[in-house]
Formats: sequence, structure tokens, C-alpha cells
Amino acid sequence: MKTYWIVLLAFISWGCATAEMGRYVGPQDVTWIQKGVTTRSEVVQRLGAPHSEAPDWTPMQFQSVSTTTTSKEGASQQSVTTTKVEPINKSTKAIYLHTKSEGGLFVGFTTTQEQFWVSYDEHGIVQNYGFQTGPGMTVR
Repeated sequence: MKTYWIVLLAFISWGCATAEMGRYVGPQDVTWIQKGVTTRSEVVQRLGAPHSEAPDWTPMQFQSVSTTTTSKEGASQQSVTTTKVEPINKSTKAIYLHTKSEGGLFVGFTTTQEQFWVSYDEHGIVQNYGFQTGPGMTVR
């Protein structure tokens, strides 16, 4: 009979769980960041490595440079124009992702995803940062 109660208690405990992945970064954790002053290495030193980091195409401006080459072959001329498009301001966006799942077998299941992002210029200086919370997903 003891085994029955132990198994039942273990099964009920297993049905209610909380799981977290990633590092939670809240507003109180980033009050020291100054736009245009704080460096990427300072952010990484305090918050750790981000979940992901990639070029941030949103604020980039592009310029096009055209080069025309003319060559003479006998009596005819041939012109070739090459256009190169390159970014003027290169920036990078780092994302710190935190996912929390709560609930279980008997009480429903909710997942919340929170995101802290930092945008750096080409020299690794913070240009902007912010928070985004994804919609919670509930499974009943």
C-alpha cells in the first residue's frame, strides 16, 4: 500500500512543473546601460553572452556606387556599368531570450517568452535597447 501512495504522489508532483530556459533580463538589470556610451564588451561582461546575434538590417541605410568602364576595340566602343550596394551604417542586434513554461498534466500549460535586445553600431557601442514579451501560449 505504501508503494501505491508513493507512486501516486510522484505522478501528481510530476504533473505540476516549471521549466526555464535562458537568462531573464529585466528593466532593473539594465539601468546602467547608456546609449552611445556603453560598449558590447561591458554588456556581455554583466549579462553574459546573448542567445543570438546578427546584423540588424532595420536602421541600415545603403548607398550605391556605379563604375563605368569604356574600352575601344577598333572603331567600336563598349561600356560596362557595375553597381555595388553597400551599407553606410552597419549595426548588430543581440538578443537575450528567456522562456518560462509552467503547469503540467492536470492544470494546463503556459509558456511565456521574454526578450531583451541590444543594438550596437559597427564599433560595438550601444545604440538602442528594449524589451519584448511574446504572447503566452496556454494548452488546456
